[in-house]
Amino acid sequence: MKKSLALMMILLLFTAIFTGCGGSQPAAQDPPAASTPAPEPAPAPAPDPAPTPAPTPEPAPAGVPELAADAAKRAEDAYAFIAGLRQQASAYDPAAAQYRYILNCHDPAASAAGEFLYAWSDAVLVATVGDVYIEVGVSNAFSTGGTMATLDEMISGSIDFNWTLPCYFRGYMPLTLAIQNPALGIKNATVGSYVMWDLYKNDTNVQAEYANSGELLFVWANNPSPLSYKGSAEITSITDIRGNIRGNNGPAQMFITQVGADIYGCPIGEVYPNVSTGVIDYLITDWHGIASFRLYEPGILNYYLDTNIGSSAYCLMANDGVWAEITRNGYADAIQSVSGDYLLNLVGIWEAYEASGRSNALDNGGTIYAPNTALAADLEAAYDAVAQQWISETGGSAQAVYNQVVELVNKYNQIYN
Repeated sequence: MKKSLALMMILLLFTAIFTGCGGSQPAAQDPPAASTPAPEPAPAPAPDPAPTPAPTPEPAPAGVPELAADAAKRAEDAYAFIAGLRQQASAYDPAAAQYRYILNCHDPAASAAGEFLYAWSDAVLVATVGDVYIEVGVSNAFSTGGTMATLDEMISGSIDFNWTLPCYFRGYMPLTLAIQNPALGIKNATVGSYVMWDLYKNDTNVQAEYANSGELLFVWANNPSPLSYKGSAEITSITDIRGNIRGNNGPAQMFITQVGADIYGCPIGEVYPNVSTGVIDYLITDWHGIASFRLYEPGILNYYLDTNIGSSAYCLMANDGVWAEITRNGYADAIQSVSGDYLLNLVGIWEAYEASGRSNALDNGGTIYAPNTALAADLEAAYDAVAQQWISETGGSAQAVYNQVVELVNKYNQIYN
């Protein structure tokens, strides 16, 4: 199928589904036949999960560049899955739920993270037959602090559930940051999510990083992150990359120092004005972030170097006390049945947001381009150096974890192209 056909499919999908259900489109697809065994399919929903009202993101226009047909299909399947959840959830009144909890999300409602969590809340409502409702507070509605503060609030119990990115915390979950290494060649968010969840389920050292923070319900990954900037010319050499660069902790910041630039830290909500005013020269953030925070708008970002300087991990966690109460009340199994493997049905949302980010970037006069041969070679050398630095500085089981991730990326890249 040609790219243009895949793009038109995304446009039609967004137009039809968003106007009807106000959600995004993720769902696990049946993997194509491949020499590598496919992952076990996510289990079918326990009681059909019910959806909570969620906002409608902007449709992705036709002409989305470089979105493969199978990625478009994953997005379509994901949104169809969410639409089914929403329909089932409509049978229950959240106000009548016996137990109510709050979940904090830093991203806006019209984001992959927002839509993902609305869908999960619906799934919980359905799985518990309307007895448990989790209210999603997007745009940091239930917290007054940054990402680390929100995690602390979840641990202390002032927030019941929390969505966060472990990469925001220096040294907090170091092995999880293996997924951010730019040398891995992760093709898309679906690949990154399967890799991250597979790694967590099978590596006790990675599991231990979450053991004292609460009940972990799922850990997944976002889109690849291009190097984007406001400049007026394409980057043709690695020596062009100078000035302030905003990137997450771990390998992303190691890359910044590797190329001789300066690290500039700020919350994602402050990126737009800082890029607009020239405080930030370059940005390492994924296509979902570019789409969700409208960083593609004229005067913000102009050029997008189409490489992947890391895919970051997300995690969904519950406060220990809240989880103990849920367990005592007999709902733990129902909630777990729509967490973990089940949530792989939703990761296709990120495919749609990558399509939207790329399309909007072009529609607003931006340029997305691949590195030239010399720049690509220099970037690969920098990526390899970052991987070695990360392994050396992290120590312990970092080499073994990195080797596992390399194998998993190769496996899932063959399945989810």
